[in-house]
Amino acid sequence: MKIGAIGDVVMCLPLVAHIRKKHPDARITWLCGTQVAPMLRQFKDIDEVLEVDEKSLMTGSPFARISTILSVWKKLGFRNFDRTLYFYYSNLYKLLLLPATSKRTDRFERNPAKRQNPIPGRHHSWDYVQTFENSDGPFQFDLQYPAFSYRNPDFELPVSGTNNRKKRIALSCGGAKNILRDDDLRRWPVSRYKELAVLLTRNGFELILTGAPSDQWVLEHFEGIEFQNYIGKAGLNDFIALLKTADLLITHDSGPLHLADLANCPVLGLFGPTIPHEKASLQTRSAWIWGGENLHCRPCYDGRNYSVCSSNDCLKQISAQTVFDKVSEMLAD
Repeated sequence: MKIGAIGDVVMCLPLVAHIRKKHPDARITWLCGTQVAPMLRQFKDIDEVLEVDEKSLMTGSPFARISTILSVWKKLGFRNFDRTLYFYYSNLYKLLLLPATSKRTDRFERNPAKRQNPIPGRHHSWDYVQTFENSDGPFQFDLQYPAFSYRNPDFELPVSGTNNRKKRIALSCGGAKNILRDDDLRRWPVSRYKELAVLLTRNGFELILTGAPSDQWVLEHFEGIEFQNYIGKAGLNDFIALLKTADLLITHDSGPLHLADLANCPVLGLFGPTIPHEKASLQTRSAWIWGGENLHCRPCYDGRNYSVCSSNDCLKQISAQTVFDKVSEMLAD
C-alpha cells in the first residue's frame, strides 16, 4: 500500500522488481491513488492495481471520506494476503485495509522503541526493499525498475530531426505540490530557470517546458525565449514518453525528478532543504547540485515538515551559471 506522492511511488517501484525476481510466481496487488494508477498499470510485474480517490479521502467532506473508504472495501472484499506492505507511519490509512486479512504485515516505523525507517541520508528505495526483507543487514541488493511499457500514438512528441540535432533539455520548473500542501521551499526560483534558459538557448540547446496544468503560471516568466511548451499537455505516461526524447531533465526535488528514471532520461537535480542522497536519480548518468553548503540549517526537512523559512537561501545560492556549467559537463560529447 503506497497511495502517493508520485516521487514516493516511483521510489517504491524497485521493490516490485525485487519481489518478482525473488518470487517469480507471486501475485502483486498495489493499492494506490487515482493520480498514479494509470502509470502503475503499465508495469506487467504488477498484477492488480486498486485505486483510492486520495483527494476525496484527504480533503473531502465526512460523507465523501466514508464513501471513499467503502469503495476501497468493496474492491478488497474479504481477501486474504500472504504479505501486506504498509508504507506509512500513521495507522490512519489502515482503515482502508480492514476487510482484508494478511498473514504478516510489515510497515514503516517511527516508534523510538523500534527500528525506524526510512533511514536519514539513505535513498528511500532501499528502505522499501529493507522493509520487505525485514532485515537490518548486512544486505546488498540491486535496485532496478520493472519494465515500463507504454505507447500513445495520439500524443505528439517533439520531432527528433537529423542526427546532428541540437541537444534537447527539458525544464520542469513547477511541481513540488501534493494534495495537502504546496512545498514551495523545494523549488529552485523560476527566475533562475529563466536565466538558465537564456544561457541554454544562446549556446545552441533546444528547450521544452514540462509540467502539470497547475504549472501554467511559469509560462509568463519565459516570454521572449524559444521553447516547446508541454505544460499541462501530458499525463504521467505521456510525460515519461516525452522524457525519452530528451537528452537531460533539469528540475528540483519533485515528481518529475523520479519519473525521469522510468524514461532512462538523465537528470540534473537541484536540492536545498532536502537531502539529495535520499531522493536523487538512480541513473549513473545523472547528477545533482546541493545548494546552501555554508548554511547550518541545511537540511531542514524532517520527513513531515520544513523549517519556517521565508528566504529559501539554500536553493537561491545555486546560480544559473553553475547549473549551465554542470549541464555542459554532463552532455559533453
